[in-house]
Amino acid sequence: MQGAWFRPSGGRGIDDLMDDFKRFFLRGLAALLPTLLTIAVLFWAYEFVDKHIGQHVNRGIILGLSYLGPPTIVNEDTDPLRYGTPVPEWLSDGRQITREHKLIHHIALRSPDEKVAREAARRRDRALWEVAFAKYKLHAIGFVIAIILVYFLGYFLASFIGRTTWRIVEGLILRLPLVRTIYPNIKQVTDFLFTDRQFEFSGVVAVQYPRHGVWSLGLLTGSPMKHIQDRETREMLTVFIPSSPTPVTGYTITVAKEDVVLLDVSIDDALRFTISGGVIKPGTAMSGAPHSAALPGAQRKG
Repeated sequence: MQGAWFRPSGGRGIDDLMDDFKRFFLRGLAALLPTLLTIAVLFWAYEFVDKHIGQHVNRGIILGLSYLGPPTIVNEDTDPLRYGTPVPEWLSDGRQITREHKLIHHIALRSPDEKVAREAARRRDRALWEVAFAKYKLHAIGFVIAIILVYFLGYFLASFIGRTTWRIVEGLILRLPLVRTIYPNIKQVTDFLFTDRQFEFSGVVAVQYPRHGVWSLGLLTGSPMKHIQDRETREMLTVFIPSSPTPVTGYTITVAKEDVVLLDVSIDDALRFTISGGVIKPGTAMSGAPHSAALPGAQRKG
């Protein structure tokens, strides 16, 4: 038939098979993505800390060890060629030369100038320690020390002196012309992700927002700003309206207590309801009449 897909006798059509494939593929993707994204974020965090802190810590350790002399756990003839950083040069036997091999066998080591020979020896010792770190997989030391340093930095910033010092540093940062336009926005994101202060919500409520007759799910945060309450004769409340499907963003509104309906719903269930766009409902709590007994003066909806 013209305009129709081929449908095998007694079987399912191509359209049905494609719909099944799309449905099951998306279901499998939805199951895998949280795990894959979590692993990706952990790898990114590891690489970030290792690259920007851990590697510098390792360089400092290697520099300090080079002043103690060469390591005895490295074969100067074979290990530098095997664990060093290759350069576009080759030995007569076909083996590729490395940067560390060149430093370890540099001609300056035999210089009659004592100062030149001493500096060449220090570079040789440093190169040997770099080979030792590569041979015995010691680069993780820098990452571990980086984690410890970050911990102690946080411990210091939790003290009065630390907080005061950091406020002074931030004040200096915010005076820089270009940085002061970027830093506050990045700080808002990092504070939201890593702060140890928990957002305290008093409960889940329903309010008519953004207009009368349209009900939105909200999280009760507490009292309003003093300037707003002073202008109103009624008692006011502050409510955070999370957006869907990303409840970390939303709108903060101030409404009269009598216009707020307290729902018998946990905050976790309310967030699931918002993230799913209303598909995941918090049990039977949403099907019955919400109660407002815990909110004196609030309106009851039957």
